[in-house]
Amino acid sequence: MKKKKSGYAYEYYQILSSYTGWNYEYKYGSFSEMLAALKKGEVDILAGISGSFDPGSGADKIRLTPYRLGTENSSVADLPGCDNDNYFIAVSADKPELFSALLEAQKQINEKEPALCETLTSKYMGRRRSTGYSAPEKKWLGSHSTILIGYLDNYMPYSDKTEKRNEADGIMADLFNSLAKVSGKSISAVKYTTYTDLYDALENGKIDAMFPAYRDLWRLERENTVSTGAVLTDRMELITAKGVTEHKKTAVMATSPVEALYINDNYPDTEIIHFSNFDECIRAVRKGAADSFIVEENVLNYWLSDGNDLSDLDITELETAIDFCFAAKKENYVVCRILETALASVDQSEIDSAVKNNLHRENTFTFSEFFSHNISKVIILAFIALTAAALIAFRHRRTLRRKQNEIEDAHQEIRKSKQETTKYKQKVEHDHLTGVFSRAYFLEMAENKIKGHRPNDTLQIVMMDIDNFKSINDTYGHDNGDVVLRRLGEILKEISRVNGFAGRFGGEEFFIFLYGEDPQIQKHIIEKVCRKLKETDFDFTERHITVSVGVTVINDGDTPEKCIERADKALYYSKNHGKDQVNWYEDVIDKL
Repeated sequence: MKKKKSGYAYEYYQILSSYTGWNYEYKYGSFSEMLAALKKGEVDILAGISGSFDPGSGADKIRLTPYRLGTENSSVADLPGCDNDNYFIAVSADKPELFSALLEAQKQINEKEPALCETLTSKYMGRRRSTGYSAPEKKWLGSHSTILIGYLDNYMPYSDKTEKRNEADGIMADLFNSLAKVSGKSISAVKYTTYTDLYDALENGKIDAMFPAYRDLWRLERENTVSTGAVLTDRMELITAKGVTEHKKTAVMATSPVEALYINDNYPDTEIIHFSNFDECIRAVRKGAADSFIVEENVLNYWLSDGNDLSDLDITELETAIDFCFAAKKENYVVCRILETALASVDQSEIDSAVKNNLHRENTFTFSEFFSHNISKVIILAFIALTAAALIAFRHRRTLRRKQNEIEDAHQEIRKSKQETTKYKQKVEHDHLTGVFSRAYFLEMAENKIKGHRPNDTLQIVMMDIDNFKSINDTYGHDNGDVVLRRLGEILKEISRVNGFAGRFGGEEFFIFLYGEDPQIQKHIIEKVCRKLKETDFDFTERHITVSVGVTVINDGDTPEKCIERADKALYYSKNHGKDQVNWYEDVIDKL
């Protein structure tokens, strides 16, 4: 049996063949041997030639394409000249047609898959590897009994103050404990109120390192610092009032180290307005003092954990992720390398658990916080109290009281009638088990949306079916099957609320109607639904529960029924080709 091929260059070649139709015959040897073979025309192409590498005699026998295959951090082999450089594919110079075809294919890859090199880098070279401490690292550790790391106060779930001085709470506390355990050194956490104070402490040598640092922007703005690789990755969430599309004024929390930097980098024309905490930012959006609020996803989830209701606002996940890392002064770079070495020995599950365990917020409101959270209720209660006082003052006016009673009786009947109508409407419009739209109401909504959509909108209908659902019911019981259905309903309501709506087709089948100007956002929504269900830990099983998905684009003149029929065909294509996948009808129509 032949050994299965794999690796960075091999996978790039296979992707390249999907743009050219090429078949390969592989030749093996040292770099020098393969370079000589290329110059002689014995091989057609060779990957991994450094842009600064001197090929020596016969240089006119080879040509390099201008599209990079990788960088210093993702070298596919230990090739001469590859350090601190980009590297490319070389072609035999006496094959100009081959060179032109390769050039065109790489151009298409750069246009259609611009993140390919970064994806392959992450897959094959992105994992930390512990090689032990170097001599300079050992020397530093030998002369220091404690590593002093500064962190931000009141920045949960990442870090917060505790009763004991200079001790972190939140994700930082768990992370520091893990690092101390693997490094064998005591880690002392020093809290600071603002990001400026934190950086000044690093600048003045009061601490050895700091966390968090926003890796990309931080390195650009503070050239005399160095950092570890990404310790945690978070996404940014955009919160706006319903229907708001402009973001001239954006709220940020004064305690956040990354929100303002992120906005400056991605929305340079936006005015930044600082507020002291999450609640004030939300209040500013609701009152129109700010058009939007940009916040880290983990911070948002932390604040939502105690029941904060943001259903009156639109929440959109932004595409760009942010990396948190440790940073140190450049002259103290060895500290970052020590932390990097220690991080390589920390199991990723420990970091994941640190995040998961600190996303729940304890409800410890003061009276002023209670008032700010419930101001509308306080006003209503005050109004009721004043009304009651007025009624007592005029109780001798029996005629007025009788009329008021009659009016109140009439209002009560009206309210009762409205409540019954609302309950009936709720039952008709929503699926009682999952909470998503019923099949009939979904079709009605879809038909109205197709007729009234904006000209630039892309409309899509998504059909999804829970994989092996009968087996779940048979093995774990129908009650647990209902648990899975309800969980998928929760995900669909949460994910599709901004750019669409969801319904239950019947049994374990669901559908989503997506609309908006950016199809990539719609694709992201579909992928996020699949990922969130797959990552859900159910109490009754350790297996990952997945969905198969079929999608179709809605065209002019389409009806919901026609679109569902096409999406259903794409769904069954996904079912019949391995499940746990998404297929567009337009991509598989020739295979049906």
